[in-house]
Amino acid sequence: MGPLFCYNLCGGDPMILALGIFAPEVKPIIDQMHVIESGEILGRSYSRGVIGNNEVVACSGFVGKVETAFVTQKLIDFFQPRLALLLSGAAALDKSLNPGDLVIGTEFEEYDTFFPLSQDKMSIKAPDNLVMRFLKIYFKDGKFGKIISGDGVVYSAEERDRIASSHRALALDMDSAAFAKMAHENNQSFVVIKTILDMADENTQRDFDRNFPIFCGKPARLMVELMKTHYIDR
Repeated sequence: MGPLFCYNLCGGDPMILALGIFAPEVKPIIDQMHVIESGEILGRSYSRGVIGNNEVVACSGFVGKVETAFVTQKLIDFFQPRLALLLSGAAALDKSLNPGDLVIGTEFEEYDTFFPLSQDKMSIKAPDNLVMRFLKIYFKDGKFGKIISGDGVVYSAEERDRIASSHRALALDMDSAAFAKMAHENNQSFVVIKTILDMADENTQRDFDRNFPIFCGKPARLMVELMKTHYIDR
């Protein structure tokens, strides 16, 4: 564990940017934070404070690739974090996944965008940062793989299977690819952790409504436990 993190007795004050789509997804971080500042950027409320020896900014309130992109860019510009986190929900593509499972993104693609000058799909690889290494070694319950993003909610198994047949992905959402692209373009270290909320089928709305209150905070709670006991430098 030593090579990946140093413990709280080490100094330092890096900024960690923690984003959720909805406020309950980052509430576990705000609840555990010693808040030193609250404010608003682009109409979205943020809280800035300390967990352990880590300075953290938590913010939420964006849906879809466009909103995700401009909010992420604005927050990166304003706070200049060393690490950006996206902690939110997704739908399962891989049939081995169940509601409440955590997926850590290793690659990101837009499944509803066509790039005419490119023969291959445009994908962003997750950086090999210290948090990712730690999770791969110590978080045995996590599923690591590709997450794909589009600008619509999938409400049918037929559409889900059509998308899955073109992409070797674990999960789909409306934001990860845009977040990853903004972080990558800014040379920003980042991690995406998603909790499965539905199966992208005819029961999507029912499953989301049932599972969101139960599981939406799982990615944030995982990161809170790391931040309480470890100094995360990137």
